[in-house]
Amino acid sequence: MNNNYNEDNQRKQRAIKQAKTAFIVLLVSGLLMGLLVSFGLIKLMNYFGLTEKRNQIEIIKDNIN
Repeated sequence: MNNNYNEDNQRKQRAIKQAKTAFIVLLVSGLLMGLLVSFGLIKLMNYFGLTEKRNQIEIIKDNIN
């Protein structure tokens, strides 16, 4: 009976360790993908000029013409 309890406890500890490792790997890979996507998005926004604040007078002149 005691031997069975030891095996179950060891199996439980291995499963917990494996779950923690998988969680950390998924967390780190998700953070890295988010970093790459945000960097690419910022580059695209800069390329298309979406980060520039235009002067309101210029906007009105563009709308009139």
